[in-house]
Amino acid sequence: MRKEEVIDLHFGFFKDFGFELHPQNLWFQKSFPEGNQVVFIHYSEYPEINYLEYNLGVRIHAVELIIHKFLPTLSDYSNRSITLIQAPSSINSDFPRRFSIHDNQNLDEAILMAEKFFIQEGFRWLDMMIQPQNLEKAFVEQKEKPFPTQNFVYSAFRGATLARLYNPEDYPALRQLYLEQIKQKEMTPFTIASFLQLLDFLDNLEVNSSFSHP
Repeated sequence: MRKEEVIDLHFGFFKDFGFELHPQNLWFQKSFPEGNQVVFIHYSEYPEINYLEYNLGVRIHAVELIIHKFLPTLSDYSNRSITLIQAPSSINSDFPRRFSIHDNQNLDEAILMAEKFFIQEGFRWLDMMIQPQNLEKAFVEQKEKPFPTQNFVYSAFRGATLARLYNPEDYPALRQLYLEQIKQKEMTPFTIASFLQLLDFLDNLEVNSSFSHP
């Protein structure tokens, strides 16, 4: 079974919860004023066995548009980058990191387990994280250890930007913490310079009250 066919098996379920299939990126997406909720389905085929994995994520438009002014990324990447991606196993430790698929029965069982996870926990997590204040708190809680799905540089850039937009009272202390960590990690001079440029931009950014209040 091809990847596209496996994704199609999920179409009706996610459509019932307001998600649409993004035709180019082949992920399920639900839009909100602040950004998007996204569900990724990864299906890998091998001669002896196939694997099925899920990830879920949140994109905050304002954050992504700011950080990619200062990061060396492809010109269109800022339009499709995701602020935070999590594996279901990070939300529920009982959920497998990936499913081994030997036949259609394995596939059906995996999909049923995934649907149960999203109904009981996944959609609730997405609804919490689309609130930028909750997302900002999640980055602060992980400040000593970046999320497994993104490198430290991206975590620092996003954490500082989230703090400036949605937690301005704590931003001065958090900006310093992220800066010290960037230096301690012995990042390249280019990365440090880019982060300093971001901080200068954030320091002088007029934050609308709508950013810091739900």
